[in-house]
Amino acid sequence: MSKLEFKKTVLAQAKERQQEIINDFKRRIQELNSTDNAVEEDQQDHAQQSLDATNDHLINGLADQLNFVVEEMNVLNKMHVAEELHQTVAMGSIVKTDKHTFFPSVSIEKFEANGQELFGVSSKSPIYQAMQGKKAGDSFEYNKTKYTISEVY
Repeated sequence: MSKLEFKKTVLAQAKERQQEIINDFKRRIQELNSTDNAVEEDQQDHAQQSLDATNDHLINGLADQLNFVVEEMNVLNKMHVAEELHQTVAMGSIVKTDKHTFFPSVSIEKFEANGQELFGVSSKSPIYQAMQGKKAGDSFEYNKTKYTISEVY
C-alpha cells in the first residue's frame, strides 16, 4: 500500500471512529430523554423532579459534547489527505515516532488503520504544537516525554 493510499485509509478509519462517538452520544441522549418521558407529569414527586433536573443537566452536557464531535467530523470531512505527502508535520500528516504514530487532524483516541495503531491529535493540542513543522529525524517533547520522528508523510 502506498503512503497516499495509507493516508486515505487512515482518514476513512478516523471518520468511522468519529461517527461511532457521535452515535454513542446520540444514543445516550436518547436514553436519558426516554427516562424523562417515562413518567407522566401528574405522577412526578419531588424526588422524580430532582432526577429530571439532573437528567436535563446531563442531556445538556452531552449535547454540548455531541456538537463538539460533530464539528470535529466536519473538519475530517474537509480534509484531503491523499493529495500530497508532507515533508514536515502539518494537519493531515502521518507522523511516525519511536513511541506512537500520530494523525494530526482532530482529537481521536487510539484507533487502527490497516493494522497500525494511531492517535488523532487536534491542531489545538499541546502535543501538536510541539511537533508542528518538524521533519523526520527531529525530536520534540511533550509531558516530559521525548519523541523522535522517524517518518512524516
